[in-house]
Amino acid sequence: MRVRILAAMCGLTFLTAVATKPALAQDQTPPAQPQDQGQTPAASDQTPPVKAKRSHPVSKYELSGGYALRTFYGYQYLSNGALGSGTLHMNGAYGSLDYNRFRWLGFVGEAVASFKNQSSLSDNGGLNGNTSIYTFLFGPQVYPFGHRKLTPFGHFFYGMGWYRNSTNAFSGFPGNASDKFVRAWEAGGGLDLTIKGKWAVRLIQFDTTSANFFANTNNFTNRGLTRISFGVVYHFGQR
Repeated sequence: MRVRILAAMCGLTFLTAVATKPALAQDQTPPAQPQDQGQTPAASDQTPPVKAKRSHPVSKYELSGGYALRTFYGYQYLSNGALGSGTLHMNGAYGSLDYNRFRWLGFVGEAVASFKNQSSLSDNGGLNGNTSIYTFLFGPQVYPFGHRKLTPFGHFFYGMGWYRNSTNAFSGFPGNASDKFVRAWEAGGGLDLTIKGKWAVRLIQFDTTSANFFANTNNFTNRGLTRISFGVVYHFGQR
């Protein structure tokens, strides 16, 4: 009898131990630790964001205009009223329209007008007259670094030059005008600075021009025109 009772008690103890073991195992699982705010994030979270490369959009057209200082060295009316070689410093203006075919290449039409009243150079009452020089040129313009905030460019233009000297009637002398039209070319370049949006400033443009206005002179052929320009640029027509 005692043996049966002992066996029953052993069996009951074994069953109780088996039934309570999973619950004890669950109770012994350590709770999840909250992440410390000062803890270093995972390596994948430390990758710095890729910095976007800044780009300047290329407009389809560029309209520019401003002041032009032209030096004209050649055969002309001098301060004594005679014809000869000399230098005139002429004030004027320029205007140009650029069609940008590619980011690095455009095609430009340009007009330049410069003037000098030579009556202030002598005491003959203005018989030297007013001298005007116009050029109408077209050609490619290259942007070696594309269009940026600071954009250098170079160009070569070809077209027509117009020389005009006019005098008013004075002391019985009738008024007179002399015009000469010749082929001309121009080479040069400059630097533009983008200010805001569609506007830029032409910091400087320097050009040398060949226009043989007095080809029949024996000792001189007029080819010496240089120009320095400053102006503004307006971009429009987004590509």
